[in-house]
Formats: sequence, structure tokens, C-alpha cells
Amino acid sequence: MLSNRQIDILGEKLKAEKNLSTKELDDLLEWRNSFSPTMDYYYTRLKNKIEEDTTVAIAKRVKRIESIKIKLKRFSTMRLSTLQDIAGLRAILKDPQALNSAYNNLRNAETVNKLKKLDDYHHRPKEDGYRGIHLIFRTSNSRMVEIQLRTELEHIWATAVEIYGTLKMISFKTGQGDTQWKEFFKYLSSFFALHEGFPVLEEHNKFNKKQITSKLKKIIKDLNVIEILNAATNNIDIVVNKRAKGRTGKYALLELDYINNTTHIDIFTKKQVKLAIEEYTRKELSFEKDSGKNIVFVNIDSMDSIKKSYPNYFLNTQKLLKILSSTILTGVFKV
Repeated sequence: MLSNRQIDILGEKLKAEKNLSTKELDDLLEWRNSFSPTMDYYYTRLKNKIEEDTTVAIAKRVKRIESIKIKLKRFSTMRLSTLQDIAGLRAILKDPQALNSAYNNLRNAETVNKLKKLDDYHHRPKEDGYRGIHLIFRTSNSRMVEIQLRTELEHIWATAVEIYGTLKMISFKTGQGDTQWKEFFKYLSSFFALHEGFPVLEEHNKFNKKQITSKLKKIIKDLNVIEILNAATNNIDIVVNKRAKGRTGKYALLELDYINNTTHIDIFTKKQVKLAIEEYTRKELSFEKDSGKNIVFVNIDSMDSIKKSYPNYFLNTQKLLKILSSTILTGVFKV
């Protein structure tokens, strides 16, 4: 097992954009994959602790190497061994009541692991408009896992940010992007918060609901948001490849190729997990930064749950467009 010092040395090389040797890369991948048992444990807990009829989707994933690199470079003092979201799970709840219930069940339930940190962006949204609740648990062997709880509206907002970043080939959620689009997402966040009965962004406290709605309408028209998103996200081709015919899939690789307007879904059985990880690693390392490609390795319950958990990999803004068209243009809120 690698020491924290050895892990941090790998992190410093990633941060400095230095090439890893074959041995170093193998060590990094082995360390990342060592989080899988912790992820599986919390995936089962989420399934057991959250009422099924209040849930839109539950998913888990390991962080991509490129995403690890971006985060380390963004926070100069951060060490790889202390990165809290190498293993990540996400539960999308139907409404704020369901989210609060899930949060209380997770926080108060007995567990062998320690709740290390809690970030409540649901009641105190980030400056960019992000909302949700993050719980960081630490295991006895110092492995950390992040659980994100979001309402469906919070997930629609976060998905829209991801998709816009894909279309422009920028990382909006790390502060990049056009100022006017950032304002759009800020006002959209506050608009959703008002609908759910929760605090708006601090900078919007001086506005009432009518003013926030009015400002959002203006930005939508100025940016042609509906037309742009509708044109860009309606023609994605989906290609599914099952690696074992007739068997139920356990894992999937989602590969979005925005340039060619295609999403490939490779489905693997539980016994093929090693093959799946090898394929995931090969592909994520082969992608160029600005190639218009994204990939993620996820567990699956069904094809429907994949689309709900990762709509950005299908460039799916259908629900957002419905909200913008009905709510903003006609005044009737529909999801």
C-alpha cells in the first residue's frame, strides 16, 4: 500500500503536468481503485436509507484523472492524499422534503466511518449558484468518500452548467466562461431556490421574486438561451454495446463525443469489472484536453437510471428547456 507521502508525490507530478512513469501510473490507478469497496458500502447504505419513492436516481463514480489534475491545480495547497471526492456518490431527490429526510437518515445513522465534513450549499448556495448538500465520510484506513444530495431542480441546474461547459469546451464550474452566462446561472439558481422555498444567492437578497424573474427573463432573451440549448442538444446519437449478451449489466462506461454528436455506452457485468477499469483507464488517458470528449465509469441499475444520473453525457436539457419555456415565457412553472 502506498504511503500518503508517495501519493502526494504523484499528486505534485500531476499538478506540474509531468508525465508519470508506467509504475507511477499503475500505482495511481491502484490507489484510486482501492476506493471501490468504500463506494460500494455507501451505495448500499443510500439504497437502504433513502425511500425509493422519493428518489430520482442514485449513482457512484471514481474521479477521472484529468478531473483530479484540474482540482489539484485549482487549489495550490491541496494534496492528493487529502482529496475528498476520489470516490463520489450522488443521490437525486424529488424535492427539498425528500432531501432533508435523506440527509437526516444519513447523518444520524450509525456507521463504522466518521463524518469528517459537511458542506450545506442547500441553505447557503455557493457564489456561482451551486446548491446541494455534501457529506464527507472517512474510513478507518483514511479513505474518504463524498456523498452529494441534490433535489431534482438542483440537479437540473448543475447538469445545465456541465452541458454549457461541454458546448463551449470550458470548465464553467471552475470559474471559466462568459460573464453573462455566469449571471444567467446565478439568477436561474436563485429562481429555483425561490420555487423550493430556500435562500437565494447572497447578492440577490436585495431583489424580490418578481425582480429576479424579470432579470432572468432578460438574460434568457439577450443570450438566446432557449434557442442555443435547443439547437445544440437535440441530435445526439446513442450507441450501446453490451459486452456480455443476455446478462444484466453492472457497470457502464459513458463516453460523450460532442464533436461527432455521439454518446457510446459500454456495459459490463460484475465479473468484467477489471476489463471495464482497464478500458476506462485507456480511454481517459488517450483523450486530449480540448477534444470535445468526456468519459465516466459508473455503476448501473438500468439505462433509465444512467440517463437520469448523468444527463450531461446525453446533452439532455429537456427539463431545463421545458422550465424556461413554460415558466419564464408563460409564467407557469412546469418540470
